[in-house]
Amino acid sequence: MYILLGPSSSTCIFLQKLLLTRRFQFKDECLRLCLLARVRGTRCLSAMHIPGDDQCVISDQDQITRPDLFVENDAHHSFTVNYFRNTCVDPPLGGVVCTMTTKLCWISEGGRLEARLTGFRGGEGILELAQRKGQNPKLLAIMTGLQENKFANQFAQLVSFQNFHLIYAPDVELSSCYKAGLLRDHQGKKLITIDSDSRGMAIQPWTEIDFHILDDSIIDKVIVVVEDGTSNVVDCGKLQIHGNTSDWQRALNGGTMRFSVAYVVSALVAFFVLH
Repeated sequence: MYILLGPSSSTCIFLQKLLLTRRFQFKDECLRLCLLARVRGTRCLSAMHIPGDDQCVISDQDQITRPDLFVENDAHHSFTVNYFRNTCVDPPLGGVVCTMTTKLCWISEGGRLEARLTGFRGGEGILELAQRKGQNPKLLAIMTGLQENKFANQFAQLVSFQNFHLIYAPDVELSSCYKAGLLRDHQGKKLITIDSDSRGMAIQPWTEIDFHILDDSIIDKVIVVVEDGTSNVVDCGKLQIHGNTSDWQRALNGGTMRFSVAYVVSALVAFFVLH
């Protein structure tokens, strides 16, 4: 039987806080592995670290989708584990809105874009953008293979951050995105600045940005990752629709899925009965 150590923690936030320190353990590497699954096109919803033997188990399920995950009915061989739910995979847009006046509920659907980032130095990453009509857009970024941070003081655990700017460059061709001095000749809009850690990984959990994406004209446009100080482009990728094209079109039109309050109540009752 596994004994979970406290409530499940947020993988995104936990690892982002680790960027501020220089102490890393195998547990932290387990969480990195879970996050990198998203970069490499697979899914990790949760990670379990067993302190006793430094074993790492990742899964495409979590204790919401599968309550008995990581649970064994063997009380004679119980031990403690660290369990983390990967909140980076949680959709940034969601929720059901209901009005008792009309007795209707609806989901205001959002559009999502993604750019698979690759670099000539071997770096890789993913940038995701999401927006619901009438709301501010959100951004998620996970990258690895960047220039590592150098620690300024190993005793005080202070770090000298290596900054990278994620820039929307609509008039840049993907085939020429690594050209020296690229941004001197092209216009671009900075979406966000992120920091790498001592192992060249950067994590930006879902956060609001000032860049509206609900426009077909930005599809197939290039995102470049620029190293602060040198202005060198280290990664780049092309924005593509995340998910179905029909979902994207509904998001552009502010489309909603409507159903009755009674339907919502019956669906919730059925869910809790089955679980």
